[in-house]
Amino acid sequence: MNVSDAFHRYAEKVCEQIRWKKAHPAVAQEIEDHLTDQKNAYLAAGDSESIAEEKALLQMGDPVSVGATLDQTHKPAPQWGMIGLVLLLFVLGGIIQTLLLKTIPAGDDAFAARSAQVLFVFLPLSLAAFVGMYFLDFSFFGKHPYVLPLCLLLFDVIARMFGLDYGGQKWLSIGLLGLNISPSAISMLFPLAFCGLFYRLRSQGRRGYLISGVLAVVFCLFLSYCHTFSGVVTFVFSAGILMLIAAKKEWFGKKNQTILLLLFLLAVVCLIVLLMFYAPFRYRYGWERLYTIFVPSGDPMGSGYLSTQLKTILSHCVLLGEGADLSETQAYLLTDASMLRSDYLLTYLTYHYGWVASGIVVLLLAVFLGLGFRKALKQKSIFGQMVSLTILCTFTAEILLYIPANLGIWLIAPIALPFLSYGATALLINMALAGVLLSVFRTGEVYRDTAPHPIFSDSKFIQWADGKLTITFK
Repeated sequence: MNVSDAFHRYAEKVCEQIRWKKAHPAVAQEIEDHLTDQKNAYLAAGDSESIAEEKALLQMGDPVSVGATLDQTHKPAPQWGMIGLVLLLFVLGGIIQTLLLKTIPAGDDAFAARSAQVLFVFLPLSLAAFVGMYFLDFSFFGKHPYVLPLCLLLFDVIARMFGLDYGGQKWLSIGLLGLNISPSAISMLFPLAFCGLFYRLRSQGRRGYLISGVLAVVFCLFLSYCHTFSGVVTFVFSAGILMLIAAKKEWFGKKNQTILLLLFLLAVVCLIVLLMFYAPFRYRYGWERLYTIFVPSGDPMGSGYLSTQLKTILSHCVLLGEGADLSETQAYLLTDASMLRSDYLLTYLTYHYGWVASGIVVLLLAVFLGLGFRKALKQKSIFGQMVSLTILCTFTAEILLYIPANLGIWLIAPIALPFLSYGATALLINMALAGVLLSVFRTGEVYRDTAPHPIFSDSKFIQWADGKLTITFK
């Protein structure tokens, strides 16, 4: 569409009146499109090009007045309610972690120092990550979709070479900060990394959708090898929901919905096969956990030990206040601050403060997710919806893994309870993801999807025809 210089100048004059600079490209595009449409209408009525252009500008009105009016409507939408919920959960997590200090055995100065470091170093860092990501332009992940996957790959390479073995995983230590980066927590970034690539592949239609399914399987294998099975499950849930919504909304082309859904089902079947057959061999305790989830008493001193103990602890809990007396073994589990701080925070809350306390925490998380999904589905841009849904699905998967584990349904070790459980790395990443999510809600109104350059063009790099080998470098 050809736009005259006069229309460009008019749009620039309008944008000068709008203080929110991020809205300028979208507003300028809308103004120029409207002026062009009006000009074409006058041309169709028989006016000359110069007269049609002049009439279109006159009809639009004074650019300063138009810009002043648009300035009142084009403003960032901070979403104070969701910001308040995140901060409330964050503060509540800090309070709970402070309460957990009393469970540290006397004389364990090293763990006490570590807990203090979490409270006074990593809490401020996590809050800074939230604020930083909140003001970051979320479109970065769409414009540069390879950056995050490459960073994750680089992390894993360095961790494999220089990481410390802990629990069968390679943890990367940053000595200056005293931070040991958990591979379980890092796995929460993989859905967002996949999202950027998935968005770029939409220009390829069905082929792009199929390539996305292959990428999803590759991501799963990589997560299974370098990270944890919990990370695999979180990724499968997030990427699967994203691919299903993409097929339903025809983001990969119209009239392909049935085919895309069939491709999605094929990818799901492949992933189920991966989870059922590959994982138990990769993680040798897989079958034992699968058995003890149904019959935890079948191996009460082995794979079903923790499930049995957690269920016994919960059976002693009351509605409000501290539960009934426990055996020495169960009481010891509730004094293991390192375990409670990360994996079994809800069990601790339920026993010491009652079912109501843990219920309030779960309710706050449910309200946050409900508001988030409602806002995400209203995003006008495809990429805004993709990013927000991906992050919300990541949070949902974390919660769906965490709650059953705390109820004694211990099939897969949880990663974290968003904003509440520590793991310093998990808290840092969850707060950063929340910042990106709220960045979408704050500025997504003015984001406009652009047709991406295809990752795979129709022309082939190497072609053989008529007995000739042709190599195309452009």
